[in-house]
Amino acid sequence: MAIIDAYAHVALPRFLSADDLLRLIDAESVEAAVLSTAETCPDVLEISRALVAHPDRFRAVGMPLGRSPAHLRDAIRAQLDSGFSGIRLPAAFVAANPDILELLGSAGAFPLVVGEQGLRVAAGLLADFLDRSPARFVIAGHFAGPTDPDLLDTDANVRRLFDHPAFHVAFTRHGALGHLPLENWARAVVARIGWSRVLWGSEWPVALWRDETYRTTLDWVLRLDPPDAAVRAVRYDNAKRLLFSNGSAKARPLGAEWDLMPLRRQADVWLFPPSLDVSEERHRALMLAYVAWGGERRGRYSEFMLQMAERGIAAPAK
Repeated sequence: MAIIDAYAHVALPRFLSADDLLRLIDAESVEAAVLSTAETCPDVLEISRALVAHPDRFRAVGMPLGRSPAHLRDAIRAQLDSGFSGIRLPAAFVAANPDILELLGSAGAFPLVVGEQGLRVAAGLLADFLDRSPARFVIAGHFAGPTDPDLLDTDANVRRLFDHPAFHVAFTRHGALGHLPLENWARAVVARIGWSRVLWGSEWPVALWRDETYRTTLDWVLRLDPPDAAVRAVRYDNAKRLLFSNGSAKARPLGAEWDLMPLRRQADVWLFPPSLDVSEERHRALMLAYVAWGGERRGRYSEFMLQMAERGIAAPAK
């Protein structure tokens, strides 16, 4: 079955390089991927490099960071002008900066929104954004903020948003949401929007830090008992239609002046939470050693770490 990963992280040193991800998705027979990053490592230059080198395999989602409100908006424009398809926006950021939605809409770009409680703080704004043009769409990452499924009926703005035919939900961040009513929420979301508006993303390599495998994130949807056609839709068809149906991305290199790494939020890599924090540099050495060891085809990340400890092998100091 063909696969498209709708949410993977490219950024150094915290996540993967473009080449790292390409090797991974080739090994997993994944046709294409949507690239994003985070405030802790907003390496949009590496995402741009990936997009320019492989415009048929990747789509890029940028970051809303800047030294000032004006610089932030200029940085978004620069990312979109270089071929990025969208920008990753926290729901609280959308609520505080609603004009950003129109900036994206005027460029033909989409918001990839992440947040809590069904994105309720921004749900009305997102629904209004979609209503203003039939060409627009929104993707909500991380299951669109798992919460009590009753919210889909009791909050008018959340109901408007989830009922909008241009609103899509990406099943991502699986293991990190286990403390929430994730499965009940996912079933309610599917009942509300149908399988044609659900996508899958690995959130790789962050899923690895939780001792998940690429396959366990891909197969999570099976616990909802979808028909075979729905499995194909979630893993491939929906993302293909929404993000990859117009051929290769039209990309050009993002200028070095738009390097956002000086604005990053510093944070260690958290392995097997809440037990182990590791510096980004040391974790990259560990992750590459795990890949060389054989990766998930040989065993889980925690098993590899245990074998290293038993043999007295330490990651190279940085």
